[in-house]
Amino acid sequence: MKKLLIIPLLWCSILMAANPSRAMLYSAVIPGGGQIYNKAYIKAGIVISLQAWNIGRAIHNKSEADHLLKKSHESSNPMDILFYKARSEEFHEKYTSDIWWIAITAALSVIDAYVDAHLADFDEKRDTLHLKFDEGKVGLEYRF
Repeated sequence: MKKLLIIPLLWCSILMAANPSRAMLYSAVIPGGGQIYNKAYIKAGIVISLQAWNIGRAIHNKSEADHLLKKSHESSNPMDILFYKARSEEFHEKYTSDIWWIAITAALSVIDAYVDAHLADFDEKRDTLHLKFDEGKVGLEYRF
């Protein structure tokens, strides 16, 4: 039922003008949602792919760490116990790293959606901005 509510909401928001707060919210809730809202479909595909890959790696590394830890508890050979525990710790460190990458890519996605929404009407406003170069000085002129 939630999917049925999210899809029309996202579709209606695509048709409206870009709102930076809304783009940021969509990007925070749905991977690539803010990019879809901003009509940056290639960026959305990249964000979705990165998040899916990071989440998949995290799930794999967590399950491997748990599996090796379970094998260390079941083993009676001291050398096997040390080996399984060491390998389990390696996979747990990879899992922790994956969680950080998920958070970093999510934060960058939110920032990108926010900035992209702010710059949505830049082409229209570009004509009102003019740089003036005068005797070694640079000035900015804004017409409204």
